[in-house]
Amino acid sequence: MFDHSNVVKLDSTTFKEKVADGRVYFIKFFAPWCGHCKKMAPTWSQLADSYKSNKEVVIAQVDCTTAKDVCEKAEVTGYPSLKSYYNGESHATFRGGRTLEALKNYVDGAVKELTLETVA
Repeated sequence: MFDHSNVVKLDSTTFKEKVADGRVYFIKFFAPWCGHCKKMAPTWSQLADSYKSNKEVVIAQVDCTTAKDVCEKAEVTGYPSLKSYYNGESHATFRGGRTLEALKNYVDGAVKELTLETVA
């Protein structure tokens, strides 16, 4: 359910290095037992498919039951929590609708905002 070829799995050993690689990371922090997370899994997979060939964006996930330290540092207080990262820094927590369209709009806006900041 939570494994999908285009969703990058991050954990305690890969998180810090990966989110600092110069791309925008949109990350779902989840717990496998969470009903809302299970319901969102197909949409998250579709989102990852939408960005699979985009070199600026990575759709990722962190299992908070196995990477507790990452989730604590990210200040995850509920599941699923959706957060964007750029250049190793947390950018924002997504609080919008959980539709594919809403998620794509957020990612596209974050990419424009964050990559423009680096150029300026």
